[in-house]
Amino acid sequence: MSVNSEAPIWNEHTSISFGGNDADYSFLWPTMIQEIKNQTGKLLDLYDGAEFSGDDLRKLESIIIRYIEYLRGRKEAIWDVSIGTQLGPVKNEIFRPLVKTDLVNKLEKFLHTVRLAKERKEKIICLGD
Repeated sequence: MSVNSEAPIWNEHTSISFGGNDADYSFLWPTMIQEIKNQTGKLLDLYDGAEFSGDDLRKLESIIIRYIEYLRGRKEAIWDVSIGTQLGPVKNEIFRPLVKTDLVNKLEKFLHTVRLAKERKEKIICLGD
């Protein structure tokens, strides 16, 4: 979350992180992250930044709530998610386990941060590498 449009510093209470080899980012990429892009025109990308403020925060909040509810409704506690394909020496799909409670906790923290930004009339700044 940003104050006065400055780049945020890491704060364990209002910051979350997605990594390129994380099952959670790979799971959210074709679903929630694409929906955010479709509704706001902004992409949560591992390599680029995005800022959300005003009406985009309301849209972001709505999307995050839906995905938390979807995840809570899944019966599995852990499942494998493809994070990419190894091309050599032998082509092989690479999977990582996704732990439902970990992803729900991360999304709940994201939701909390979005709500704080709305309340304080601030913005969410997402940073890529």
